[in-house]
Amino acid sequence: MTNLVPRTAYAPENSILDGEVIAVDLAPLAAELDATSLPAALITAVGDLLGDDARGFFAVMTDAFERIGLAEQEIAAAQVRHPRHADRIWHSFSLLQPDPGLERMNSEMVYRSHCREILDRVAAGEDTRPGTAAEGCCALRNTSLVAPLTSAGAGLYLRLWDAAGFPEIEGFAEARSHYEAFKKPIMDDHEQFLRNKLTMPDRRLGGINCHGRHHDDKLDCLYASVPEPALGS
Repeated sequence: MTNLVPRTAYAPENSILDGEVIAVDLAPLAAELDATSLPAALITAVGDLLGDDARGFFAVMTDAFERIGLAEQEIAAAQVRHPRHADRIWHSFSLLQPDPGLERMNSEMVYRSHCREILDRVAAGEDTRPGTAAEGCCALRNTSLVAPLTSAGAGLYLRLWDAAGFPEIEGFAEARSHYEAFKKPIMDDHEQFLRNKLTMPDRRLGGINCHGRHHDDKLDCLYASVPEPALGS
């Protein structure tokens, strides 16, 4: 899937749709993905007080604890969406570790979307290993910095952006509908390839062995006595 996603996308054939050449500037997508919720001012203050080593350590720890908090919030929300599978979802925390090779996963918007998709797959009993829409957007954003994009690649970027539930950007819904109309089969192939390429083999829920406590709360967990078979086996 070479030449899949750039920051600025033009259909290479200068495709004329409805009498107009379709040109889509994808820079707003990259700008959204570049946003991060890390408290930079606080980290800078720690560095000024204790030195650069402390700054780096504090940044790592802050990021880790923030991610744990976001994951727990998304687990709670998923339990509300899927009450019949609340226990399985609670035991899925280990699946929410982001791909370390995708730096933009540290954005709150991106990470929350990633968690939602994984947890919805858990509830549906689907394979949790293939890449999520959020991971796909991050990968395509990285590709956009080094390669020009085909029209099918631009369409895939917009498709995954929508699937991830990211903010709507003016004009992109119409552009995506054009790409879907003219490039859908190629986009489908690219999406399957990308999600498979981003597969994390260890991101699967193993057999669940619960002792009847979630954190410090004693409750009647469905899996308290009988281990649950692994997903994706």
